[in-house]
Amino acid sequence: MNDRKMNWWRKKAKKDSEANQRLRLFQENGKVLLEDLIELCNGKSNPIKTFSANQIIEATNNFSESNHLIRFEFMYRGMLEARPVLIKRAIWNLYTSDTLQKICRDIAVSSMVSGHKNFLKLLGCCLEFEYPVLVCEYAERIPHISPSLGMLSWGLGMRIKIAKEIAIAVSYLHTAFSRTMIHMDVQPSNIFLDSNGTAKLSGFCLSVSIPEGETFVKVDAERVEGVLDYLEYNYVTTGVVTENTDVFSFGVLLQNLLTGKYGVADRCKGGDESLFENFECVQNVMNLRISDRVCKFVEEGRIFEILDPTMLESTSDDETAERERRRMEAALMLSLRCTGHRGEVPKMMEVAKELKRIERWNRAEMSL
Repeated sequence: MNDRKMNWWRKKAKKDSEANQRLRLFQENGKVLLEDLIELCNGKSNPIKTFSANQIIEATNNFSESNHLIRFEFMYRGMLEARPVLIKRAIWNLYTSDTLQKICRDIAVSSMVSGHKNFLKLLGCCLEFEYPVLVCEYAERIPHISPSLGMLSWGLGMRIKIAKEIAIAVSYLHTAFSRTMIHMDVQPSNIFLDSNGTAKLSGFCLSVSIPEGETFVKVDAERVEGVLDYLEYNYVTTGVVTENTDVFSFGVLLQNLLTGKYGVADRCKGGDESLFENFECVQNVMNLRISDRVCKFVEEGRIFEILDPTMLESTSDDETAERERRRMEAALMLSLRCTGHRGEVPKMMEVAKELKRIERWNRAEMSL
């Protein structure tokens, strides 16, 4: 056999091997995804469009750095079927034993909520890689919040609007399905804005469902994970998940928006050393959380020292500035109710209604 034929056979064998591997991955990943859909949707779900690996590779120019959107995470801009898309690969460093289950949970829940305008719309997925890839509508993540940069040029109205729309999304998760869905990771990195400025919630890898007729579910110690600053104390210490788990996280998010600051805690992952085994460390970190710092400032009568002053930069007169301060204070006090620092913890539907009231209050007064 001459060299030309030998090369042809080698290329064919390689191509056949890749095709067989992609088929195997499609079947294995599809099985896990189907099982999750059956569990969450009682066997009823919207069809999920699947894309081939070649389509994803072409859309991202083989995941080129020029299309890489977010540092340290595998999120890419792409063009697919003549439209801009957001392509998300697994973001779990070094991967874990349940990485596949987490990604399939993200796909399954995304498919359940894609018809709602305040969720990042899932366009489809690709099951032909080692771990499935999500294809979503294109949107931009909200600007990074840092202790020094704050929320850039956003005024109070935009921040309240984002909070209201995310509250509506979380309320929908809690009430729209036969089994209450708990997001478990409501925080800035899972919030996007589309070209119209509509806030969209995403990131369902950690989401859990509460059985019908129950008000809570208990997870294993290894499943207690997330960004510690956003984790409800009861959940961290007991593993018990309720609607309040999301309400607390949302309260911290609202504080982020109003103060322009993140907390101090990093992401915690369940694993060989669980959070329960490091209880003293958890207590120390939680004492530094933004929710506790906000509460301390409020108790000391220093509420406007912790709020982001840039929210008042666009006010034209003292009367308008005073009205905005009252709105800022109302929103901050609502956030403390969410984190359990002020009275009974509200339901997310109540939170959404209160934010709508604060938003309308401003518009009504401006029209007088």
